[in-house]
Amino acid sequence: MRLIIKFSPIEGRVSTSLFLNKFTIQGMFYSIFLKSEKLKNKHEEKGFKFFCFSDVFSKDEYYYILFSSPSKEFVMETYNIFKRIEYFYIGYNIFRKIDVKKLNFKIGKKIDWTTGSPVVVYYNNKPFSFLKDRDYSIFFARLKENAIKKYTSYYSEPITIEELFDKVNLKKSVAIPLQKDRKKFVIFGSMWNSLEKSYIPKEERKFYQFLLDAGIGEKNSLGFGFINPKIKRFP
Repeated sequence: MRLIIKFSPIEGRVSTSLFLNKFTIQGMFYSIFLKSEKLKNKHEEKGFKFFCFSDVFSKDEYYYILFSSPSKEFVMETYNIFKRIEYFYIGYNIFRKIDVKKLNFKIGKKIDWTTGSPVVVYYNNKPFSFLKDRDYSIFFARLKENAIKKYTSYYSEPITIEELFDKVNLKKSVAIPLQKDRKKFVIFGSMWNSLEKSYIPKEERKFYQFLLDAGIGEKNSLGFGFINPKIKRFP
């Protein structure tokens, strides 16, 4: 399940550089969670957080961000918080919430996904980069390993998957600048035009539903690996 949050700055437009640092956006969500007794300790949880958010994007004079989780209760609690607030901060900038809507995409017999934020996987303790290595087999092997690990952690049940996708189209490799406190660094990721699976047997659809809602790759709760199904009109 997911949300789409529509918002605008109080005074004019803001620099897009504000939205590049994922730690700043993550901080906004953690401040939102603090408004709920059920979610206020989310930041302190160990292991997978099981939520993800997209890059911020704009249309006309408004900004949008998507938020998703395999937990309907988690999404609904976040939705209720956004419904009742009028303003929120991203960094030191205040924004007016315009609207928040619920979205729920169901997995069918096939999928065709695109990325809403860069996908990050680690190999040999470093973020894998197509700028340095064009070995798709390494990337997708690590991607599948991570996906199965998250799924079994969430559902406490085994799953066997042959190949995650049978047709892919890389859009670009990216280097994302990040800053945490005063420390600046860069993390590598990839954006994808298409991640397709031509047929998904019924017993695997729960797994792919989980990936759609939890995100793929690593550092999902930092806003990496957000997935969108291809639809004609969005937002």
